[in-house]
Amino acid sequence: MGSIPQSLHLFHPALLKIPLLPWPRRAFGPVTSRGLLRLLAGYLLVVAIGAGLLHAPPLADGWHIFGLGLMLPGAGFLAHADLCTTGGIGHTALALGSMALFGLSVLIWFATGNILVPPLAWVGTALWAAAMDHGPISPWVADLAHAAAAVAALAPVLAGPAWMAFARRQRRQDNAYLRQIQPRAHEIFTAPTTLAGTATPPEMSLTHLQRVRFALDRALQPVAHFEGFEHRDPFQTAALRYQVNFLGYGLALTQARFTPAFRGYMTRAQEQLLHKQRQHRIWSYWALESLWGHLRRNPDPIRRDNIMFTGFVALQMSLFEASTGSREASRPGFFTLQHPQGARYVHDHASLVRQLDTSYRQSPYGLVPCEPNWIYPLCNAMSACAVLAHDAQRGSAVWHGRHAAGFIQHLEAEFLDAFGRLVPCRSSATGLALPAIGGAMAQSMPCYFLSALAPDLARRQWLLLRRDLLDAKGRFRRRAFWPIDTGNYGFSRASAYTATALAACELGDQVVYDHCMAALESECPGTLKDGVIHRAKASVWSHGVELMALAGGRDAFRTLINHPPRHPGPWLDEVRYPDVLVASAHADGAGGLHAVLYGAMEGGEHSVVVAGLHPCALYKVEGATASHIVAGRQGRAKLRVRLAGRTSLRLELAWQVRA
Repeated sequence: MGSIPQSLHLFHPALLKIPLLPWPRRAFGPVTSRGLLRLLAGYLLVVAIGAGLLHAPPLADGWHIFGLGLMLPGAGFLAHADLCTTGGIGHTALALGSMALFGLSVLIWFATGNILVPPLAWVGTALWAAAMDHGPISPWVADLAHAAAAVAALAPVLAGPAWMAFARRQRRQDNAYLRQIQPRAHEIFTAPTTLAGTATPPEMSLTHLQRVRFALDRALQPVAHFEGFEHRDPFQTAALRYQVNFLGYGLALTQARFTPAFRGYMTRAQEQLLHKQRQHRIWSYWALESLWGHLRRNPDPIRRDNIMFTGFVALQMSLFEASTGSREASRPGFFTLQHPQGARYVHDHASLVRQLDTSYRQSPYGLVPCEPNWIYPLCNAMSACAVLAHDAQRGSAVWHGRHAAGFIQHLEAEFLDAFGRLVPCRSSATGLALPAIGGAMAQSMPCYFLSALAPDLARRQWLLLRRDLLDAKGRFRRRAFWPIDTGNYGFSRASAYTATALAACELGDQVVYDHCMAALESECPGTLKDGVIHRAKASVWSHGVELMALAGGRDAFRTLINHPPRHPGPWLDEVRYPDVLVASAHADGAGGLHAVLYGAMEGGEHSVVVAGLHPCALYKVEGATASHIVAGRQGRAKLRVRLAGRTSLRLELAWQVRA
């Protein structure tokens, strides 16, 4: 595991200010309140229509039953329900089954963005009950329906004051805790570790390289192939696109920290993962989501309310460009999506960021739906990082000039629950929010991306979460982590451990980082096969997040997003993968290069191409068969290197032609 390395931009203890949670002045934020009021008004309208049908004497019994079914899901079957007769018991079972079906339809709405399923389930069961001709409704059933509808309508109104009282009590306790821990915050977030960028540049161990090969083997296969990926579903967290995203993020962060002076297979792997995102099988899901979520046919996954694709890919491009210095993703038309029926959607890095900019400006929530009708704070933080990184690389100010202040304001007003936790998601159409489920990962991962956007809020949310991760004696609480791997829905805590370790690494919490990585190795041990380490119990997604954590450091992601590095020469340009593995490659700032190489097999002599050299300059070489080389007119040179275990390669500028 090792210690968390610090980045070049260090926290000073005096600067570790932890803001308090905002005081709740209303039950919900203003935009959420308007959505909930619209939902309540719509429900009351449906109840009024149902009551009108129920009490219209000229209508047939079927219409009365249909009206009853409109008042509450499944209530139509109560028209002839009892617990004494076989038929009555059957109707009771159908009523309960219809209520369960409606609950399932809400889950489907959440999982797929299909906003049509809940009303279809509600109206469909009402029509089914109305089609059963069993005579008039029992009088007591109508009275019960009125009472139940009144309770359903009044419950949110009556619960508001109780919720406010509870929320304010909880905020007092949470803010008291934050005030208490403020003096010790620097002890939590400032681990005594070795500085990155000092005389000893960061270097991967052979074991670390074998973990990186898990991502490289999948990235470097032909673009249209997806061997080694997991194929579960196209809509939720196990989708192929997320596996590709996070393997790309992991490789980008690895390259930025360990091999900034190496292009070769690391740059090619990132680029191929971006091209994998262009494959129709990755984004074909959007045609259905747009149809049942927006009620329009639009197969283009970039155009509207889909930052789980647009924002995630834009971040993949931003990290690719920051870690490699390449501007390939910004080439016009680089990310052109070809539909099998002939339509072409022409995009590139800039067009994705423009779409995110437009979406943030148009959203009343200040955050953008990740899929039809559902807004996820985590996905918005990731998409915001994409815009911010694009600004930092181009010298523009789209994020800070237009969105930053409103984003934070809306995040705190609309997306914090009574406990000060971020809600997983909120419906933009209704204002309803999913309860804070998902264990530690749902709260820890936003902290990682918020570190680049609002580090003070990231630290605050982390401290509130940390109380659940360690008990009063500092013991690790494994039960705080969900036993389901969100990357493939398997039974393991791999995704929870890796995501929480990732946030701990970025914020500098060595204690939690060590606990999470130790628990990961204990519960999901890695197996070495053919030079690749694979955790059988962990999803591909979890492997990608683990690479991010292994390549991170305190404030490292924040630094990469806000202060992308320069990429001066020289650099390693070509080695043969997997015969040669690059554990470290850093330009020394004086025209030289230091790299550490491993051979996939012991011994052997291999070619290495170096680029970015001064044309026709003389270089002193250590670690190659030649002690000196002369760069070609294009600033390139080929070396022969004998690899036996860890091999150090150094180039030092000895003489150059003066212009």
